[in-house]
Parts: sequence; structure tokens; C-alpha cells
Amino acid sequence: MRRAPIAAVVLAIFSTPARRVSAEPAPATTPAGAPVVPPPVTPPTAEGNTDVPYPEGASGDATVELELDVDKDGRVVRAAVVSGEAPFAEHARRAVLTWRFAPARRGNAPVAARIKARVAFQQEEPASAATAPGSSQGATPTPPVKPPEPRANAAPIVVEVRGVRHEIGETTLGSAEVREMPGTFGDPFRAIEALPGVMPIVSGLPYFYIRGAPPNNNAYLLDGIRVPLLFHVGIGEAVIHPALIEHVDFYPGSAPAAYGRAAGAVIAGQTREPPAIAHGEVNLRLIDAGALLESPLADGRASVLVAGRYGYPGPILSAITSSVKLGYWDYQARATWRFADRDTLGIFAFGSHDYLGTAPTRNGQVGPVTEQLGSDFHRLDLRYDRALEDGRLRFAITLGYDSMGGAGESDSPAPAVTTVTNRSAAARLEFEQGFSSALRLRAGMDAQLDHYRLTQGQAPLDENGLPFPQVPSTADPPPTNVTSGAHADVVWRVTERVEIVPGVRVDLFESRRSSTPSAAGASTFVPAVDPRLSTRVTLTPWLKWLSSVGLTHQYPVLRVGAIPALLVSVPGFPTGDSQLQTALQVSQGAEFMLPWDFTLTTTGFLSGWSGLTDLTSNCLQIQPPVQQAQPGNMGPPPVPWTCPSNDPARGIAYGLEVLLRRPLTKRLTGWLAYTLSRSVRREHFITLSGGDALAKVVSDNDRTHVLNAILAYDLGRRWRAGGRFLFLSGTPYSTLAGNVPAPPYNNRRTPPFYRVDVRVEKRWPFAKDGFIAFIAEVQNVTLSKEVTPYGTDCTGNQTAQGGDYTTECRPSSVGPLTLPSLGVEASF
Repeated sequence: MRRAPIAAVVLAIFSTPARRVSAEPAPATTPAGAPVVPPPVTPPTAEGNTDVPYPEGASGDATVELELDVDKDGRVVRAAVVSGEAPFAEHARRAVLTWRFAPARRGNAPVAARIKARVAFQQEEPASAATAPGSSQGATPTPPVKPPEPRANAAPIVVEVRGVRHEIGETTLGSAEVREMPGTFGDPFRAIEALPGVMPIVSGLPYFYIRGAPPNNNAYLLDGIRVPLLFHVGIGEAVIHPALIEHVDFYPGSAPAAYGRAAGAVIAGQTREPPAIAHGEVNLRLIDAGALLESPLADGRASVLVAGRYGYPGPILSAITSSVKLGYWDYQARATWRFADRDTLGIFAFGSHDYLGTAPTRNGQVGPVTEQLGSDFHRLDLRYDRALEDGRLRFAITLGYDSMGGAGESDSPAPAVTTVTNRSAAARLEFEQGFSSALRLRAGMDAQLDHYRLTQGQAPLDENGLPFPQVPSTADPPPTNVTSGAHADVVWRVTERVEIVPGVRVDLFESRRSSTPSAAGASTFVPAVDPRLSTRVTLTPWLKWLSSVGLTHQYPVLRVGAIPALLVSVPGFPTGDSQLQTALQVSQGAEFMLPWDFTLTTTGFLSGWSGLTDLTSNCLQIQPPVQQAQPGNMGPPPVPWTCPSNDPARGIAYGLEVLLRRPLTKRLTGWLAYTLSRSVRREHFITLSGGDALAKVVSDNDRTHVLNAILAYDLGRRWRAGGRFLFLSGTPYSTLAGNVPAPPYNNRRTPPFYRVDVRVEKRWPFAKDGFIAFIAEVQNVTLSKEVTPYGTDCTGNQTAQGGDYTTECRPSSVGPLTLPSLGVEASF
């Protein structure tokens, strides 16, 4: 009986940009003649059993060459057949997906790598008969011929080592790393707050100014799919299960040409590749529960994933306040089918729901709950992927539905709810091809249709039978936007130490608005060209110089009723205007590789805007400092709402960023992020008469100093503890005449704010590669309150003579926003 032999395996490691390892490399030299020794790179090495059995029913010899992606944990996350015949090719591909590696390392830091594996199948010779033909019974049998051992091609081969290339100006947060960061609750997206250049509107809430750009100018993407938000309202959990995220790429300034239509930062999440074996994760906490399950199918040619989270913060909130209602959930589902060696079809569906309601309290009695924010969004992405020789191709179609609305601020006992919906359809083509170890082309095209609709409930009547004033919406009538674009850039390694990435993006913005659904309306069409250029120069093995400059455009932002624009807004041109928001982003920096796996990055940046529409300031009902008393000692009657002008303005931001980090997976880890910056712009202010005043001021959310310091330590016996310290200097605000800003504008600052977060984790091994963990985490254990100019406390009282009303207003305090979390997490 023939025994299935084991295939011979030969590995070759490679990636981009390549550095060929030869027997006697010629050292590079600096101008001074000193040799430049590149950072040592160790290729991944296979661990454990890498035997590949001979396929049943096959015959003959065969060789299969595969391309494998090995992540920083040593897992094979992708295997593609480069060459080979059936049934050997698929048999080898399935087998290598189960291999484990000691990961590649650049210096002492583990890095992901792409390798080539050659699997040689060799059929054994059949064993000789036990006795020779014609031999008589009783003769001494001839011993069987021992089968030959499988022959492995052990000849040395040329090895090309390529580290994983990071984009210039990019900060990448690995999911496995940041899930242990204190204050993030295991969420990779929440770690954005700990990066330089990021300034939260209010500490603990996921709405950020980034290098001076307001929150509405930041782009959120998942696998290249544009989404309206990445966080649930209130406590700021991400709308994607953290176990589905491979890494988060953060571009605070000029991003690659593939990213456009955002005059601010880009936050792009990337999901994990389907695994070779079934796995899952379950999370159970005081405020929510989540799970993720994924399994390969059809001998590894297909996969299916389901995940989701359901929030039940009611019991926690009710212990704090009875006037706030909060709920949320999200879901994700994915299926893939590899119908050929290089071709894969996939479908990815995900979405989320949020509800925030508040109830007024009068005379100690809690009134009915009013919806302040209701948010739903859903995405369905159909994609085709083809693996090219040193490249890839993707074509995808995305359908979307968004619904966001609420009552916002109103003095009405039953305020009307304003809701904006968007039905969208998008298509994108992504292409990447390496032509050599020094040259790689990336290009693509995309188009998107957004059809907005705005509904506003009928205003209730006051005690005199008159309707309460409604907050005006610049998004009324709602727009229909058609946006298309094309982009290309070239990653060119000019020399061993110099890399430049020139690129360009061309976008066409078209928006149509009509007063009625049946009317044709007026159309505004504006083209835009965005050149980009980034450079990386390796000066020494431990020092790199980084430079980037780019231009980017996006639609203006329109206001939706009384809902704060931070939560809900609509892109489109204001009536009679055709100016895009334009940002010029420049940065220069240096990256230092320090001992003990520390990395230090220092960056100076300059960002300038024209056509800026910043809707951070809310609409208000003007309350003068002195108002005439009403008959019967009644208070002043309701007055109409007035909103800051939506006219475009100019702004500039500049500063210095410092990031010192050691991988959070180390036993002792450290992280220090500091930003020194200033943001100045021309801003619109409401006057007491209801008019508009334009003044050059320090921006509303300008924070001179922002500091994040993190320290974590592995205590042994699978215990890990860490803490995080956050310091924010105060933000500017104006003195108030009544509740209206008074000049000189933004000449005062709120007090500084700090908070401390802590995290403790204990793990127990579970099954073969799984674990069960108990996690205790608290954000803001110091119970710090933050003073913010985005809300005001106003009181109105009659004068001593019983005549006029006097109104006194001051910035309000928020918090303490203290979020405790106790939970159990299991991975298997």
C-alpha cells in the first residue's frame, strides 16, 4: 500500500520595497564615507509542523508556488497560488494556511511580511514484493525495499527581504496592540484620541478637531467604504466589533491620492482577512455585549462571518440620572468565495443604530422623553478581488442608507423632530501593480450618488396658540450630490535611501437642490484637482526625514435644524454659492529608531483653509442682558432662533507634534504624545441685534497643549495593568452679553482639564490558542469636570424694582464623564 509522502518546502521572503540579501553585500556609504548599515531584518521562520501530505488520488511529481501574507503574530492570513496544477495547487494552499511562523522582525520589532513558499510534491516508488516471483514456500522472504525519503531542495536561493511599507505621514494602530491601551475599552478606533494633533471637543466624546480641522471635515472609512460616523453616540464605542479590525490608519495631514473629498484628517479602518480556521470572540460588560464568529467553508475556498454588539446602558445611567435614555446596537456580516486561484467574490454588510433621549425636569418631576438624536446607517458592499503578480485589483459596488435626526435644542415642551435621510450608491475601482522593486503604481476611480431628504415635524403651539419658533436649516431644500473622481500615484524608490510618492487626484462635485421633489432645481458643478507629494529619506539607520504636501477639497457643510452639526450635517453648496472647502496641508518630520524598541517621531505641520464652513457653534435664541418685564411678572416671550452665518471663511493652523512609543505588547510599555499648536481663523459671530460679525480670532477649539501619557506593565501570571494621563489646556471663549458673544471675541480661555484612566486585565488560557479574560477599566477615575464654551448656563431674574429682566450666562461644565467597565472576554 502506497504511503502519502510529505512534500518538500522551500521559502523565499519578499515585500516592497525590496532589499536583496547577497552573500557579500557592498556597503553603502554616507558622504563622509562611513558605511550605512540598514536596520537588521529577520525573515519569518516556520514553527511547528509544516508537513504537506500528498493528495489522495493524485499521481506524479508537481511543484506549487504560493504567496503568503504573515502577520505580526506569525499567522498566515492570506495564501494565493502563483503557479501549480490541480489538485496539487489547492491542496498546498489549504495546508499552508495552517502554518505558524515566528514573525519577521525589523530590529527587535515584529513586522508583517509577504513570503513565497514553494511546495514540491514527489511520488514515492512502490515497495518491492515480499517474495521474489517463482520462489518456493518456506524460502526466506526478501526484506521490503525501504521507500526513499522525500527529497527536499535544500540548495540556497536568493532571498529578497522587504519590510511592510508604511505610508509617509501615516500612523498605524494595530488592533492587537491598542486593545490593551487604557481608556479605549478595547476599541482600536478610540485610540485615535491618544495621538498627536487630535483635540476632542469634550474629553471622552469621539468628536475631534484634528490639526485645526473641524469634525465635519474628517473622513471615516472602513475597507474603503465611506461611513457617516465610526462611533456610537454617548459613550463613544465604535460601530464595528473590535475583533474584526486588523488595523486603523490615521492621516492627520496630506493622505495618499486614494483618499479625497475631506479637508481634514482621514481615519481608515481595515478589516481582517478571512482566517484559515474557525475562530470567535465573545464580550460581556456592564453596559453591552458583543460577539464575533467566523469560519472557513468549502475546504477553505469560502468563509462566513457574523458579528454584532448590543448596548444596555440603562441601568448604569438610571443610577446617575433619570432624565437621559441611551441605546445602541450594531451588526456586521461577511461572506467570501474564492472561485479561482486568484479571484474572490465577497459581500460585506454592516450598520448601526443609536438613540439618545432626554426628559425635562420641572418642579422635581421628570417629563416625557424627547428624542435628541436618532441615528441609523447601513452599508452593503459587493466586491471582486483579483490577486495580480505583485499587485491587486478590486472592483466594488456599495449601497447605503442613512437616517439621522432629533429635536436638538428647544424651549418647546414637545419639540418637533427634524430628520435627514440619505440613499446612496457608490462604485470604486482600485488597482495596484509593482513593476520592479523600486517602482509601484497605484490608481483608481470612484463615483457616488447621495440623495438627501429632509423632514421636519410640525411645531407645537404655545399657551397663546402660536407655534414655537423653529431652528432654520441651511440643508433645506435638501441636495442630491453626484461626485466622481480618479486618482493615481507612484511609489518610487529613487535610491536605497530615498523614496518619493508623487500623486494627483481629480474630483467632480455636482449638487442639485430643488424646492419640491418634482422640480428640476438648480445644479452646481465644480471640478477640483488635488496634487500630492510625499518624501522619505533615510539619513542614517536610525533617522528618517519625512515630508508631505497636498491639496484637498470637499463640499461645504449644511446645518440640519436644531441638531448640533457635530452630530448631523449635510454636504452640499449653500444657496447661491459654489465655493468648495479647500485645504493645503504641509508637514515636515523626523523619525528616530531608539534603543529598547522605542520610536520617536517629531512633526511640524501647517494647514490652511479657504471656503471653510465650521458649524461648531450652535444656533441660539437671543437673550439680551436686559429685557423689558412682561405684564403679570411673566418672563420674556420666546424669540426666533438665530444661527451663525454659513458663509465660507479662511483659517490656518500650525504646530509641533511629538510621539514617543514602545509597542503595547511589550512587558513594559510607554507612550507619550504631545501637541503644541495654534489655530486661527475668521469666524462668524451672532450680534445682539441678530446680525453677523466676522472677526479674526483664535479658533473655538484651539488647545495650546495636549498631552497623553500611557504606562502599562505585565505583572506576570497573565496579569497586566496600565494607566493613562490626559491633559488638555483650555479652549477660547467670549464674554457674553446675555447669551450672545461680545467683542473682543475668544479673548478668554476655560480652565485646563486632566483625567486619569486605569485598566487591569487577568487572562486564563482556554482551549488550544484561546483565552478568557477579566477586564476592569475606568475612564476618568479622577472624576474631573470639564468647562466647555459649547454650552451655557443662563439665569434670568427681575431687578429689585420689579422691572426689567437681567440675564446672566456663563460657560457650563460637563461631567464628570466617568465611564466604568467591568467585563469578561473570551477568544477561541
